[in-house]
Formats: sequence, structure tokens, C-alpha cells
Amino acid sequence: MDPVKIILFVIAFVALLLLGRMLSRMSEVHVAALPVPQPGGSANMALPGDDRERSPAVIGSEIAFPIQIPDVKQFEDGTFNRPHILNYYFARTDLLRGPEDPESLFDELTIEAQDPAHNLPTYYSYTVATPSGLRHALDREKLASLYLDRAPVIIVPRWDLALILQTAMDEIMRVYNVDRESAHP
Repeated sequence: MDPVKIILFVIAFVALLLLGRMLSRMSEVHVAALPVPQPGGSANMALPGDDRERSPAVIGSEIAFPIQIPDVKQFEDGTFNRPHILNYYFARTDLLRGPEDPESLFDELTIEAQDPAHNLPTYYSYTVATPSGLRHALDREKLASLYLDRAPVIIVPRWDLALILQTAMDEIMRVYNVDRESAHP
């Protein structure tokens, strides 16, 4: 092989690598570059096509957890009773304001947690709806039926953040205990 060709190849490779890194850095978002959270929220919750002025949405890490849950405890077998809860939020619904109509809710709840055994992030997703919210979703999308396959479903009679979170946490803790019992019969 010709050493000149090898040197040119290495130079071209390094140049492309450096160019890729430079372009990558230009598109990175650093925490210091993010907007400073304002009291009462950190994300704009305006939906596409919604021209109304909306104040920033509040997420779970910005407010007190509205229900009592047991402390994270490690059992003798090394497993835990539940994960650490880091944050929770809805895709479109502000946690403090709730939906415009408390009787009509159809949204995705995400609970960000951390597995205490391995410090790994875990995300729990739930479709949360009221009967009226389901009806509105069917009507809005002009559907004869609705198949929910993306996440477990929590049905509540009306907007009640504490009830929604209690239902989700009961399920998370149940799964933790089922996993514990199946791992150690």
C-alpha cells in the first residue's frame, strides 16, 4: 500500500471526525443554556393550534407529592419495596390546574423513577381518562372504538391528582412486590 494514501485517508478521517464533533456540539443543549425555571412551572403547555396564552405548566418535581407513600426500604433479600420517585407529569395537563373540564380527561401520565438497587432510571406510563374524556376522544377522532395498547389505563370519575397518583403508586408497588416474590419463592 502507498503510505501517502494511508496518510491522506487518516487525515480525511480525522477531519470528518472533528467536523462531526463540532456540528454535534452546536446542536447540544446544556443545562446552563436552558431557560431559568419560573415560579409555577417550567414548560409551555400550549397545544398545537392553541392560540390562547398559557402560563408554564407545573411538573411533579416542582411541587410536594400529594399522597403519602412508604419510605423506600430494602428487604433482607436485597430487593426494595418501591423505586425512588423523581418526577411526574402529564403530556398535556397541568398538575395544578388540571383539565379545563374536570369531568373530561384523556391524557398520558409519566412517572420518572429510579431503581434503588441499580440507580437506573425507570419510566412508568399510564393512560389516564374519565368516562367523559374517553367519549370526547372517540368523538374528536370520529372513532367507533378505541384500542389502548401503549400503556396501562387508569380510569377515574373526575380529575383528582391524588387519586390518580395513588392508583399508579399502588400498581408500581404491587409490581415491585410481585417481582420480589417471584425472584425469591
